[in-house]
Amino acid sequence: MPKTEIAATTDACSPDFRYGHAQQLFTANPGIDVMVAKEHAMKIMDCARYLNHTGVMLGDRCRVAASYHLNEMVRVLVDEIQK
Repeated sequence: MPKTEIAATTDACSPDFRYGHAQQLFTANPGIDVMVAKEHAMKIMDCARYLNHTGVMLGDRCRVAASYHLNEMVRVLVDEIQK
């Protein structure tokens, strides 16, 4: 089933179960200077690295999960810079 369609199934265990149209979680705003965006990406990567390191050392899954989200934000930002 394409991600842009609303799922017809009501089974919550189904992988096709959605509450509406799929949306992109992270986006980058147009018009941002490339150098500023790269600086922000570097700062976010430093935060993600710190969260991942401390999360693994302390056994804190929340910090590790937060680092994954920050890495995803950086990925989107870098993809937008390359366009």
